[in-house]
Amino acid sequence: MVAKMKNCPSCGRIFVPMNATQRLCPDCMDKMREKEHEVVEYVRDHPKIKVNELIEATGAPESMIKRMIRDGRFIQVGVRMTYPCEKCGAPITQGKLCAKCAEELKNELQGAAAKIVANQEKKRISGQRGHQERASAFRSERDRQSSTAKDSKRYRGLH
Repeated sequence: MVAKMKNCPSCGRIFVPMNATQRLCPDCMDKMREKEHEVVEYVRDHPKIKVNELIEATGAPESMIKRMIRDGRFIQVGVRMTYPCEKCGAPITQGKLCAKCAEELKNELQGAAAKIVANQEKKRISGQRGHQERASAFRSERDRQSSTAKDSKRYRGLH
């Protein structure tokens, strides 16, 4: 199987990825590894540093530092780093939301889903009721017409 060529999102160069997860060209991968090593060494020397200070001191992108925190790269050097929850700002080590905000979001989504299901059920029931009403109205009209026809035949028969 021939691998497809890609453009490196960092430098724009064309390269052939060695595996399905490789996003950067080999040169940019080497630069990223060097930057990660620099960040880890800086954190080792400054264990109480905050993420925004680390970004400013090393020039590393925030996304890279968050990924390193999620991957546990700083725990390996004996430093527990966190970054803020995107909703409330609480310190977290993985994902985008803290456990409390994630639970609130889950409950909101479940409530919205339950509301949608209830509305669909209500529509289905009212649709059946409307169908039954239309059917009974049709039967009434049909019965009325057939009784009129019978009366008409009887009337003709009397004359």
